[in-house]
Amino acid sequence: MQRLHPLGIDVLDPGSNRHEVVLQWIEFETAPAWFQALWEVMKRRAVIASALLILACAVWRPAQAGTEIAFGITSNTAFSLAHYVATDKKYYEAEDLKIDTIVAGAAVGVLQQLAAGSLNIAQAATDQSLRAIFRGAPIRIVAGAASNAPFRVVAAKTIKSWGDLKGKTVSVGGLTDVTLYFLRVMARKNGLADQDYDLLFGGGTPNRFAQLASGAVAAAMLTNPVDFYALEQGFVDLGSVPQYLPNWAQNNILIDTRWAKHNRATVLAFLRAHIKATKYIYEPANRDEVIAILAKHTKTAPQIAAATYDLYIKQKVIAHGAALFEDGIKANFDALVALGDLAAAPPLDGFIDASFLAETSKQ
Repeated sequence: MQRLHPLGIDVLDPGSNRHEVVLQWIEFETAPAWFQALWEVMKRRAVIASALLILACAVWRPAQAGTEIAFGITSNTAFSLAHYVATDKKYYEAEDLKIDTIVAGAAVGVLQQLAAGSLNIAQAATDQSLRAIFRGAPIRIVAGAASNAPFRVVAAKTIKSWGDLKGKTVSVGGLTDVTLYFLRVMARKNGLADQDYDLLFGGGTPNRFAQLASGAVAAAMLTNPVDFYALEQGFVDLGSVPQYLPNWAQNNILIDTRWAKHNRATVLAFLRAHIKATKYIYEPANRDEVIAILAKHTKTAPQIAAATYDLYIKQKVIAHGAALFEDGIKANFDALVALGDLAAAPPLDGFIDASFLAETSKQ
């Protein structure tokens, strides 16, 4: 078989001073000795150059976009303060993560999207999460987020006491929402039977406050910082949930177990960022900055954000170090039993995967 190789011939362009290299194919065995020697040298140099290029590529890689995570929350309330801090302080970026935050408007919406695979990680109410897992949703609680329930019942300006709510309508999240349980506990202890008032289901706190402000309801179960804004506007405080239920895990960090199975390192990176944010929140020197971040993300006035922050520090609402509050989760099971959802509380093992948090603590 003949071997053909290119021979470069320098040719002068007749109409200019420009030189061009014209490639001509020649039979290797009949080529001049000088060309054959030159060709062997060129081959050896090409092999060396190729090896160096491969080595360089192995050492250097172009900058890659951060690993994307679809992260779901119910609404832009203070419950997601650690997420806001991790975002603004670039803790996610430091872990090479790119977070796409999805606001679903209601806890059930967050969990539906997580179970469907539209979200990878989420923060949602404990009671709704337990219901979803109990029914077979491929999700698990992996870390704590809010270790208290800083909700309060805020009433119209004409309401002076719980007794004034008799025959009136009160807004809660939904028929299976924990805010209904909160209302039942508080109302019963203040002399109101379940049939003494009507319900209107509003989803998240911003929607419930809109119902209250419009006059559609006489009272609403609100959380921070919206409740502080409502009180500033002259609405009436009928009491807060921690007065009645002091040991409560309000919401947690959850994962899609199918996605997490193949992305464990990404879950750990997310938790590291989240834990770092919780530590930053509880550092007194960071108070003003954290308040500014809270005001920015919740779109509230600085004084409202400050009141919310001070309450959160006092009541230790944000789970420090994203710690799981198992007793608080068990209290949610008690609520589900009381609401008739469950006959008895099942073991926690099937609802929690503490291995992620444990592994993070070792790093």
